[in-house]
Amino acid sequence: MRMPPGWDRWFAGSARATTERFNDQGTEARYDPSKYLYEDILRDKALAWLKNRDRSKPFLAVMATHAPHTPATPAPRHASLFPNAELPKPPSFDEKDVSDENGWIRQRSLLGRSRIDDMKRLHRRRLRVMEGVDEMLKAVLSELRDEGELSNTYVFFTSDNGFHFGEHRFREGKGTSYQEDIAVPMIVSGPGVAEGVTRPQIVLDQDLGPTFAEIADARTPSFVDGRSFLPVLGAGPPSSSRWRSAFLINSPHTDKTRWLKSMPKNLALRTSRYEYIDYARGKSELYNMGRDPYQTHSLMANPPDALTQLGNRLKKLRDCKGAACKAAEGP
Repeated sequence: MRMPPGWDRWFAGSARATTERFNDQGTEARYDPSKYLYEDILRDKALAWLKNRDRSKPFLAVMATHAPHTPATPAPRHASLFPNAELPKPPSFDEKDVSDENGWIRQRSLLGRSRIDDMKRLHRRRLRVMEGVDEMLKAVLSELRDEGELSNTYVFFTSDNGFHFGEHRFREGKGTSYQEDIAVPMIVSGPGVAEGVTRPQIVLDQDLGPTFAEIADARTPSFVDGRSFLPVLGAGPPSSSRWRSAFLINSPHTDKTRWLKSMPKNLALRTSRYEYIDYARGKSELYNMGRDPYQTHSLMANPPDALTQLGNRLKKLRDCKGAACKAAEGP
């Protein structure tokens, strides 16, 4: 095992979410997953490092949990929580009429009672393992508060992907261009961050690097994608006309996966108002996200005048390179 360069302290799972093997400063460590919740181990390692770090220097700590990744096995202390939690069922759940959607959706069968019951059980397990994440976060914030550092520390809480769970007849999974899979939570606290507000500006995961660089007063290399969204967090965020107004989604075909068999390759353009999904084969889809946030009614049968503009912008983002991509996203 090796320790990646640039880190003072490195501790990470070395395989899949069910792993018992960890890379601890370049040395293998093992923990019995039936006795130790991954998030508990991560919490204890992070707290030990925080308490013993050089407090004269600023720091960056990244805590990447496994939860709520499958198999979502909770700690024994959480195993009986949420016994009656119901599976969320938005309007797109097990969608009955998919005649306006691409052929790969129309070919899918309704989920059926057995599948929905399985999903409900997984949903409850995911809620239980997230209790470990809540406890981990609480412990870390409490340590920073005790040190007098919490008000001077930026905390970013986010994820690596969205998750569909019954929408559009899909069983659990990810990888489509639909809202459930591309929308990722982002909660931020820290110096100068407006409290208790939600911002409408479009922020992407590639913006994290430039944002961290600005916080550290470091220069972002020109080849790095994304932009700092630190201005969005303050009391006077940039107006919509002075911020990103569109982005590209690239979903490769998934013929070899068990969750999304036969999904054709597609590119999608998302703006604050529309999502346009352009499939490599079959009919495209267009949704007004303000009126139809669950994407149950495609407008392609009677598209608005904006479709031509959306198609042209998608092509620009598909073909752009470097700074041209930022210009194509806007402003």
